[in-house]
Amino acid sequence: MDNIGEKIRLKRLEKRLSQENMAFDLDISQAAYSKIELGQTDLTVRRIFAIAEILEVSPYIFMPKPKYGSALAQEFVYKTLNKLRKFWSSIRKSKNGLSQSEHSHTSPQ
Repeated sequence: MDNIGEKIRLKRLEKRLSQENMAFDLDISQAAYSKIELGQTDLTVRRIFAIAEILEVSPYIFMPKPKYGSALAQEFVYKTLNKLRKFWSSIRKSKNGLSQSEHSHTSPQ
């Protein structure tokens, strides 16, 4: 069920609210609210959050599932960690190089 309107309708019925109640709380007509549940209206994120607040649920339950999953790709994580390791390693090397060059440039007094 990817239809946001259908998900909203089911939650509304579960909470035993009428379309009129929802429309009143959203400050829209009942006909306009009906179009939301029928999927005939494109919803803004703001409107989804307002509906979720009325229904006392997380707005994210109405959102479609991610196409490619919700977890980070393992390969992406490994590549990023490897880049960070190389970056920090280069910083350590440059610090060590500076420290050695400082010692070689100081002359005994």
